[in-house]
Amino acid sequence: MQNSKTDLILFLKSISDSIDNQRIIENINLLTEDLNNLKKSKNNLLFDEPREIADIILNETGADISSVIVALLHYFLKNEDEYIKKRYDKTIYKLFKGLNKIPEIKAEKTEKQTDNFIKLLLNITDDVRAVLILIAFQLYKMRHFINYNSDEQKQILNIIKNIYIPLTHRTGLYNINTELEETLMKYSESEMYKTIAAKLKETKANRDLYIKNFIEPLDIMLKDAGYNFKIKGRPKSIHSIWNKMKTKGVTFEEVYDLFAIRIILKSDIKNEKIVCWNVYSLITNIYKPNPKRLRDWISAPKLSGYESLHTTVLGPENRWIEVQIRTQRMDEIAEKGPASHFQYKVGTAGKGTDWLSKIREAIENPAEDDTDDVVKSSLYSDDILVFTPENDLISMKKGYTLLDFAFAVHTKVGETCNGGIVNGKIQTLSYELQNGDTVKILTNKNKKPNPEWLDIVKGQRTKTKIKRALKAITFEAAGTGKELLKEKFERLKLPFNEMSVQKIAEYFNYKTAIELFHNVGKGNIDLQKIKHIFESEKEQKKEKNNIIEDSLPIEIQEIPKTDDYLIIGDNLSGLDYKFAKCCNPLPGDKIFGFVTVNKGTKIHKTTCLNAKEMYARFPYRIIKAKWNKTDGFSAFSAKIFINGSDKSGLTAEVTKIINEEFNMKLLAISLKTNINNHFEGIVIVEVNNRKQLNDLIKRLKIVKGMRSVEEKRN
Repeated sequence: MQNSKTDLILFLKSISDSIDNQRIIENINLLTEDLNNLKKSKNNLLFDEPREIADIILNETGADISSVIVALLHYFLKNEDEYIKKRYDKTIYKLFKGLNKIPEIKAEKTEKQTDNFIKLLLNITDDVRAVLILIAFQLYKMRHFINYNSDEQKQILNIIKNIYIPLTHRTGLYNINTELEETLMKYSESEMYKTIAAKLKETKANRDLYIKNFIEPLDIMLKDAGYNFKIKGRPKSIHSIWNKMKTKGVTFEEVYDLFAIRIILKSDIKNEKIVCWNVYSLITNIYKPNPKRLRDWISAPKLSGYESLHTTVLGPENRWIEVQIRTQRMDEIAEKGPASHFQYKVGTAGKGTDWLSKIREAIENPAEDDTDDVVKSSLYSDDILVFTPENDLISMKKGYTLLDFAFAVHTKVGETCNGGIVNGKIQTLSYELQNGDTVKILTNKNKKPNPEWLDIVKGQRTKTKIKRALKAITFEAAGTGKELLKEKFERLKLPFNEMSVQKIAEYFNYKTAIELFHNVGKGNIDLQKIKHIFESEKEQKKEKNNIIEDSLPIEIQEIPKTDDYLIIGDNLSGLDYKFAKCCNPLPGDKIFGFVTVNKGTKIHKTTCLNAKEMYARFPYRIIKAKWNKTDGFSAFSAKIFINGSDKSGLTAEVTKIINEEFNMKLLAISLKTNINNHFEGIVIVEVNNRKQLNDLIKRLKIVKGMRSVEEKRN
């Protein structure tokens, strides 16, 4: 036990002695002190496991020394958050905290939600090194699989299959990926694993001879061409062979590529592509290639940094053989993983973080297993993932609340939501969800949505569900209210019809009958007032129709037929024309002429509601028309429709604006007021052109109590 602890401390010392980064050295020294000072109660800890995990992190995932320090802190001092925060620097603590935030994943929930769980791992910590540390922990478990009990083994295999095999593939940790696949198959499909392994062993001698015969002419040719190279022949993994047997529906003997040939070339970076393609050309001079099986990851490397040129050629005995062509640098990246590639780009290992962002990009953008050159899906960082009590994952947008989550679980759950328990603590409806939260929704069958919920939720779909529920509640109450109102009318011996209902609605300032019924049903209206409303109607009848009239005519004034106003057709004059009352054109409007059968030519605005039909049905009757000038006209009458509230003094104010501010002639004004002091009416004025009318309308709109002002058509 003491030896294993000493071995771990010596391992840390060897790392410290090999670097010149003072910050890292100081953190290693602090960690060494903490390991030496572990309480006696922890002296029974085995140090072999963390020592092996540290070695995997550093030498197999390619992660940096900081990752090793954090992994050991996580292993020994996982629950000492405040202590780590005070003792270690911010970089170490941030990675430590991110690693600790990752929740335990339940294996039985991973099979159908691989992308969601991988997304959770990425989003719950912004440092992808935490993912590499987790991979190291899982690889250790697979290497010591037989030390776990049967339940633990089942959990490990499911998580490896559904989470860590896809993760290692995406990150380019192909050696680890292959080992995980092989070990998984060894324990989950042991009979098939043993069968294929035995057959590989049986055919090894023949396979070795075939590889020798295949390589021999290539070796001679490449030496003659002056290349510095190595050629390796390697068997395909048992898992890979089994996959081909399943996907192609063939036997072991029918799998044509049981092994692959790798040609590793020595070349400077500048000439790598040329060298690889030249060697490809030489190979295909000897062996016929299959163009459908060419994979060019030299021109376009995988996101993980993997570079190689793969081709499948027809070898002796008409057997297809995969050949991989790469340089020493490319081979090192393929063997040691993506970190070596991106650390290589920035110089010394551990300097720069470009490789971290690239690994994250590779994880977020998985490629198709077959070709790796088509993006399969993307995992967006603006989403969060939340656990149900049954460990199902539900994807939500950042900022979404507990109430959003309740409606995401089920509409009925949302409608009766009364709060929730998040990570063991009771939270309100407005609680903002965090990545990895475990949420249990509390419901109350008597709880119903209310309009305030619309201010709590963030999701548009949630808002729509709440609005629908509120509408249903409104109609439910409206049905009750309608029956109550009808009973009241019957007791008062009043007619229950549309006119009566509208009268009550206006009295209580409701826009619709439904709104009135709803408030009656909710008990917001004193039904005793209804009798008073109808009793006072007769007394207020005179006020209801309070009309102010002018004796001036309401009709639009006819315009004398003179060439001063219009130019019709091709400068024609003497035509009999009138201005159409349907659109009442004014100087400044765009116009056209329409020749009627017996009423001469009518002048319409081009925006007239009837214009489209006239152009469609009678295009031969349409003639051009335009105003002869833009001002100087007079005697054009225009009607303006107005309505609003608080009529007192309004007539005098409108008259003053027309006469004094605009120097116009007021031809007529007619207003009607109801018992609620709401009015509507018509004002007729004499204008010179369209602009003058528009300016007047704009001015009248700002008069106090005015609701709307618009030109009225006949």
